Amino acid sequence: MKNIILFTILIIGIKCKAQVYPLTTDTDVPNNTYIKDTNNDLPAFEGTWKGTWNGKALLINFKKIEHYLDTHLKNNPFYRDLLVGKFQVKDPSGNILFDNLSIADNSAKITGGKIFPNGKYVLSYVDPELCFKGGRIFIEFTNSSKTEIKFKFMETSNLIDTDCFYHGKPADQRPEPLPKEIILIKQ
Repeated sequence: MKNIILFTILIIGIKCKAQVYPLTTDTDVPNNTYIKDTNNDLPAFEGTWKGTWNGKALLINFKKIEHYLDTHLKNNPFYRDLLVGKFQVKDPSGNILFDNLSIADNSAKITGGKIFPNGKYVLSYVDPELCFKGGRIFIEFTNSSKTEIKFKFMETSNLIDTDCFYHGKPADQRPEPLPKEIILIKQ
């Protein structure tokens, strides 16, 4: 009888435990799944990175968050390891143009997604303060010492409604919080 009870508890424990998938997972996953950094790829991206474009200076800090509850699919919540990014942009005179370094991790405007088998990592950028400007960011190492990354931002076409503060302005007068492409050096 004792063996039957132990066996039953063991089976129930196995069934209740969430399934674990690697960050490279590219399929739908069951509810409460854990998409885990099984290869420990994300820590190499963590830290402060700097670069310049068009005279502007970008400082970005990436931080790994483990077991983050992802509820963007309302009927399929799951957990995952990811990077969050917070950044600051200064103009050539040193004036701060954009700064979200001090916001909470769960309010970060840059949040991670998945890593591809080639080591490229994709993140999402959404900025509610800039009329929900957003897009995808791809980062990948450019050297074997992992001290330099290529950062590529691909803005998604967003509809700018009439309430947006830059509605009707030409593209060159709209805010540019992130570069389209830049090489960042680890600090």
